Amino acid sequence: MKVLLVTLDSKFIHANLAVRYLKKYCSQFDIEIKEFTINQKLEYILGEILAADADMICFSCYIWNINYINDISYILKEAKNKAEILYGGPEVSFEIKKMMEKNPFIDYIIYGEGEVTFKEFLEEFQKTNPKLYKVKGLAFRENGNIVINDSREIINNLDDINYPYEVDDEFTNKIIYYESSRGCPFNCSFCMSSIDKKMRVFSMERVKKDLKMLLNTKARQIKFVDRTFNADYRRSMEIMQYITENNKNYMTIHFEITADIINDEFLKFIGKMPVNMFQFEIGVQSLNEDTLREINRHMDKYKLFRVIEEISKSNNAHMHLDLIAGLPYEDYSSFKTSFDGIHNLNAEKIQLGFLKVLKGTKIYDDKDKHQIKYRLKAPYEVICTKYITLEEILKLKDIEELVDKYYNEKYFDNSLKYIINNIFPYSAFTFYESFSEYWQENDLYNKAHSRKKLYKILYDYIGYINKMNDEFISALKFDYIFNNQHEDLPDYLDRDSEDKFKNIKRRLANDNEFKNKYFFSIEGKVINDFRIAEIGGNVILFIYREKNNIFNRCETYDINYLRETDYNEKQ
Repeated sequence: MKVLLVTLDSKFIHANLAVRYLKKYCSQFDIEIKEFTINQKLEYILGEILAADADMICFSCYIWNINYINDISYILKEAKNKAEILYGGPEVSFEIKKMMEKNPFIDYIIYGEGEVTFKEFLEEFQKTNPKLYKVKGLAFRENGNIVINDSREIINNLDDINYPYEVDDEFTNKIIYYESSRGCPFNCSFCMSSIDKKMRVFSMERVKKDLKMLLNTKARQIKFVDRTFNADYRRSMEIMQYITENNKNYMTIHFEITADIINDEFLKFIGKMPVNMFQFEIGVQSLNEDTLREINRHMDKYKLFRVIEEISKSNNAHMHLDLIAGLPYEDYSSFKTSFDGIHNLNAEKIQLGFLKVLKGTKIYDDKDKHQIKYRLKAPYEVICTKYITLEEILKLKDIEELVDKYYNEKYFDNSLKYIINNIFPYSAFTFYESFSEYWQENDLYNKAHSRKKLYKILYDYIGYINKMNDEFISALKFDYIFNNQHEDLPDYLDRDSEDKFKNIKRRLANDNEFKNKYFFSIEGKVINDFRIAEIGGNVILFIYREKNNIFNRCETYDINYLRETDYNEKQ
């Protein structure tokens, strides 16, 4: 029997974890994996699936791919392909009967944790007279009826699950997903992880063995999918220390953590970690007390603020702070307060998301209580609630796009700091709201914009609201040179302020005393790419270091003492 495991990732750089677990756990069977993305043509995916000539086609189902999988499965069944079709994954683990009634092309569903169920199903399926009712965690069709077996107990000893990846897997520039634990100690009402209340961990010996192999790949990033990586802070410290000692390829490592449970010992430990190696995603979701209480998030906001500020001081780890629009009791005004509170913490990224009403969660059960309306198709995103209108949700969608373009990319730090401190001193949200209205009025959302163009749009907006002055121009000019190593200054930012230093730049490139003072070597490579410009009456030296390291992308020095006339006289 030939079994095909199919997954559609959201992006090419992702590597699906679930199908690899299944293949390794069921290694005695003839199993092949086909990994696609939702951006590939349906015809191509269908052709690849048919070419595998499988007897059983198994799909790994999530909110981002279920609509594509349904289309593929429907076409296969309509074409009378011989293969049986099996679904598994979080998207099909709830309301199973309804799912199978609505989609008659689904022959089987494995719900809940899949490894043991899948293995038992394959063992039983290949028998002459299979007794599928014996397989816990399985739903199937029998004589026109849908049979849903008892649910399966969770796997207590996670070490029983094989290492999911192959030695020769090609992960160059990809994101590898990895878990050192399953389950979550918290009970957030919008999250599917709250359903599995028992947290289980892989042994430390197993985790280190896995990471040793993963850190030797050429992946771009290892993304831990643990819901609360720091639930056991000593364990998380040991894992991070091991990564630091073995991460020879210096890939980035991403964790989801809960900030307000971090103690001082863990804070000090984070402060000693290498620069730019670790990323922390922190789910704040809201600062509204009524909202936090309703979604079962018991968060010490003041400790949260202190922890984030302390991590920021170390200037070595990225922090991504999450907010969710559409939660109970969070209206537009309340969300504005939450956004401003988070923005004031100066994290590297603010991820503004929108509530997804997922089957199996408490928020799904409470949808009528809060009059939550959501889209019928995955990802079941909120349309409106008792507290926030569709029009307000759409406004937040536009603001989300500008936060991504201007705040999260870190190419406008000084400009935004000036604007928010001097033009909109009481609310960063009010700036993004005003800027968004400008984008709407000028039909800017419907066009693609280069980074170079984004600077001009911000410049034009400040002129439009009649707030243009030398301080803002200096801030924007600084950002432009700091982040655009090979782009000449545009005329609107006074190109002459850099052009007049071309002669001195040529001389300084050969000045050993100057180079010894300002330049240094990174891994044997002499870093000497620099620019000089006059900004706000001062002569600034920009030395470009590591373009992918936001903490050390560029260094600046005031060299006002070394104006061109003075330097010429010395020569």
